[in-house]
Amino acid sequence: MPLQIIGVHRTNDVHDNPYLAINSLMWIDDHTQNRGITTRDVLFDWINDNGMAYVLDEQGNKFRLLTAITKGGLKYLRTVFDEAESDRLLSLSA
Repeated sequence: MPLQIIGVHRTNDVHDNPYLAINSLMWIDDHTQNRGITTRDVLFDWINDNGMAYVLDEQGNKFRLLTAITKGGLKYLRTVFDEAESDRLLSLSA
């Protein structure tokens, strides 16, 4: 059941890591078309348990969500391995 991420909710807190400002993600299930909102930590665990989520760009290309953990142990999601490319997840709004 792949999930298309269609938006994010951010906190107003200031973070050195912009991914940590994302506290929940809005999605559509590709198979059922159900919609939902899931916290970052829950979606992180679901992806690590073989779940698949992605973001679409303007041309319809899929960018799969990847899991990562800060040095302090905080879980977050991203669509790129490093900062050499722009991350599609950070461009989403609520």
